[in-house]
Amino acid sequence: DKVRKLADMAMVALTKILGAVHRSPVLASYRGHPGLQQRLGRNCRVNLSSGLHAGWAIEGAVGSEFKIEASYLSPNVSVAENVERAAQIYGVNILVTESVVCICSGAMAAKCRLVDRVILPGSASPMELYVIDVGFTHIMVEIPPKLQINWTSRQRYRVRQFLEAEKAMKWHSEVQMVALFNENPGIAMMRMRYTVEFMHVFNMGYQNYSQGEWEVAQRLLSRTRGMLGVEDGPSAALLRYMESPYGFKAPDTWQGIRLLDDGSS
Repeated sequence: DKVRKLADMAMVALTKILGAVHRSPVLASYRGHPGLQQRLGRNCRVNLSSGLHAGWAIEGAVGSEFKIEASYLSPNVSVAENVERAAQIYGVNILVTESVVCICSGAMAAKCRLVDRVILPGSASPMELYVIDVGFTHIMVEIPPKLQINWTSRQRYRVRQFLEAEKAMKWHSEVQMVALFNENPGIAMMRMRYTVEFMHVFNMGYQNYSQGEWEVAQRLLSRTRGMLGVEDGPSAALLRYMESPYGFKAPDTWQGIRLLDDGSS
């Protein structure tokens, strides 16, 4: 139960962090920076991509008497890094492996959309990739508070106590992470454009892609690619893969598994 709840917490936390990044008035101020606009374009903004994977790792201390940092030794570390890179291939903010989806609660697993089955660098076995569908275009930047607090050591201590109590409360069995996910207005706003119709059409398109019916998959995924008002990244990624170099004809060796190497697009 603790592992299941920890997986749920990680999924909720990444979603809330993404919302906080796009609500931040400090980070929003960079959108109007002349140097960044010249280099990155007028629509530049601070964004975040995350990869979530579950597996064993050995934690060790590395450093000297002046500075010590934690280092993690495991093939799962490189897998997690490659999942984050894959998030950019699929044009999504949060990409989750099946190792996480298998250990989280069924209610949280239902929030994830299966977008591909791949072999990642650093992993010999195929794994399913899921996305937590969130969009940041409707998030409003927070108005910074006018009241500035002069923090004393006592105030900081009380805040730390409050945060520790909040953290401990979330471990209680009656607190369900999926309820916090569903009831959070910021998360609801980020997910509102992902309709039942969109999910239904995409799932049909993905099943045809997985089974080698690529002409049918092309028709369905071309539809979902533009259904949201913005381009759906996973639909576009699957279409690109089927188009070049295959011309929307599944190879005879196709088994529904894609090799996702550093040159994938």
